[in-house]
Amino acid sequence: MTTARILYLDAYDSFSNNIINLLKENLPVTIESIKIDDARFVFNDDAFQNLLNKFDAVVAGPGPGHPANADDIGLIGKLWPLVEYTRLPVLGICLGFQSLMLHLGATVETLKEPRHGLVRRLTHSQGDIFQAVGDLDATQYHSLHVTAGHEFDKDDRKRRWRPSRQCKHILPLAWDFSDSKNGPVLMAARHCHLPLWGVQYHPESVCSLGGSQLVRNWWRAVCSDNLRLETGLKAPMTPDHGWGLSMECTTPCNTVQWKAIRFCENLDVTAIIDTLRASQSCKPFLLESGTRDSISVNSETGRYSIIGLPQKSAMQVRWSARDSLFIVEEQSNVVSTKQMGIHDGLRELQVVLDKYKTKNGSPGVPFWGGLIGYISYEAGLATINVPPAAAGPARPDIWFVMVERSVVIDHVSHTAYVQSIRLGDGIWLSNMETWLLNHQGANASARVDVEKLTQGRLVSGPQRQQYCTNVKTCQDLLRAGESYELCLTDQTLIKNPIDAWTLYRHLRTSNPAPFGAYFQLVDSSGKHGLEVLSSSPERFLSWSRSGQCQFRPIKGTVKKTAGMTRACAEEILSSEKERAENLMIVDLIRHDLNGVEGIQNVHVSKLMQVEEYSTVFQLVSVIQGDLDFSTPSGLSALAASLPPGSMTGAPKKRSCEILKEIEGVDRPRGLYSGVLGYLDVGGGGDFSVVIRTAFRWEDEGFWRVGAGGAVTALSDPVAEWEEMVAKRESLMDVLLGSEL
Repeated sequence: MTTARILYLDAYDSFSNNIINLLKENLPVTIESIKIDDARFVFNDDAFQNLLNKFDAVVAGPGPGHPANADDIGLIGKLWPLVEYTRLPVLGICLGFQSLMLHLGATVETLKEPRHGLVRRLTHSQGDIFQAVGDLDATQYHSLHVTAGHEFDKDDRKRRWRPSRQCKHILPLAWDFSDSKNGPVLMAARHCHLPLWGVQYHPESVCSLGGSQLVRNWWRAVCSDNLRLETGLKAPMTPDHGWGLSMECTTPCNTVQWKAIRFCENLDVTAIIDTLRASQSCKPFLLESGTRDSISVNSETGRYSIIGLPQKSAMQVRWSARDSLFIVEEQSNVVSTKQMGIHDGLRELQVVLDKYKTKNGSPGVPFWGGLIGYISYEAGLATINVPPAAAGPARPDIWFVMVERSVVIDHVSHTAYVQSIRLGDGIWLSNMETWLLNHQGANASARVDVEKLTQGRLVSGPQRQQYCTNVKTCQDLLRAGESYELCLTDQTLIKNPIDAWTLYRHLRTSNPAPFGAYFQLVDSSGKHGLEVLSSSPERFLSWSRSGQCQFRPIKGTVKKTAGMTRACAEEILSSEKERAENLMIVDLIRHDLNGVEGIQNVHVSKLMQVEEYSTVFQLVSVIQGDLDFSTPSGLSALAASLPPGSMTGAPKKRSCEILKEIEGVDRPRGLYSGVLGYLDVGGGGDFSVVIRTAFRWEDEGFWRVGAGGAVTALSDPVAEWEEMVAKRESLMDVLLGSEL
């Protein structure tokens, strides 16, 4: 099947590449771009017509100048009589729109005040190319506007527009009524019978809503019109002289609906969840950026907290390393079960996510909706062909839930963003906004007292002598050249009957962290139930919607004790041993990242700097790179980097094989040493390393707490034991019931 082709006429505008990217990302087409003054065609109409015959549609782009000036529009001016004859579909943007309207009999005049970089809410037809676009905030870059002689009653203008007597072929589709000085400005229109459309604003702008939906709607109309030509059905389309032409929308809306609510002070997310748990039918997920005295514990990673509100019937995806089954649930029923390897499973996550992809949320908010969950250490082992532990049931090693409704809290601007990616969810959005406004008392100054913790019981845990022996075994293998560094770990098992949410509230108070997390997962059969409490300080990998990715490995830890100042910690962490641990992981991550196709500009922006947390000082590095989204996605970088190098050692595969033998072939790490976070429908993602974390499977009934540290040839076994104990201490205090 031949791929459809679009010709883009570039009028030397600064946003042309953004428009081309918008088309590429949303349409199954190839795009060829030529300048409007291309000498091959400007002086040869036959050559231009022959060129147009090779394409399925044309986009006439924006640019400087006036549409009445032939030099300013070049080939765009030659376009209209040719496409009227051939019915070649065209979308004009800004200058392209003005040129089309001028050709159809309208006038183009200077605005009283130019509108450069202004974002305004438009009133649109809700049909034709605006089908399912919803609320439309549009970025405008124009000093001219189109006048086509349209008249409308002030009370009727939001319901029906008709072609004018002056320009009977122009059907308005959108207006801007927000400007009292300029008056109503025509912002979109189409030809009543021909496949010619235009928009005055810039749909590709980062602040314009609905751009993706608009170009998809346009392309469906293009395909529909081209099909009429191919089948000989050339009767003109009949306009609905109301809100434009009716068009059936056969794909999901993929539009983020959102409201921003400002508060005078920071909101306490736990107080919000306390009330939501009592009043809502869902079990909220929390990915929390911890604060102390309303200040983020880490200014670089701790700005936003995410409250996910999944429905009981939300889509779930799971994969197990033991049986290689990838399972999809919808509406509480298993709808798909496939046997596949880990890499195919991770690609399936992208397939699921693509069904919800959108670009219409608030630009500054990192999460608009999407998949929240985890990838276990054993799933990471599968990516490097290390078999999982042989013991135990086939638990989910990948488990994500689709979150369509969410509240994201910006701790810097004290703003709550209420969001939904569900089609037609405006009522819920308004109700949640009202609910939050009525619960403003749930803020940082209104601390909620938590009950005293029930005394927990230690089931089992590492023994000092055995742990030190394991350290020495690691060192023997290091000296034998089997590895450079080995991240030795062990697990502690604790029973505590108190509910998980109460435990988390204690944990986030005693040990606030930039990657706190609380959630409960259960499948439709009820066979698997999982609770997670996390206070991780370490980002594994994040990537933005624009393609910047970041790793923040932590290697080197000093416990905060009486007299342990930052200066003392920096001196300890500057030792050759501590720096060697960190450096090896930095080089390992650089290796992983450089192996991803399309990654560019891999560099270390922060090398071995000390960061302070509530209970420890830690040595942190930052590795960054740029994703070319035409080649990989963030998931490609994620898959290439598992399991986290800071939890394995180097070289990774051999180190993992050694650690499996030392720690016990029948003792899977599970969630511990894996990653936890979200995949955003807008294209971003953020995952923490699962450390300082407790998790409990419902059928086991006890909490698992993993801890460990990197062993090098310079390590002291007793010091390694003490470091491991320090890392699990904050969780042990909560789970065993120590007083806060």
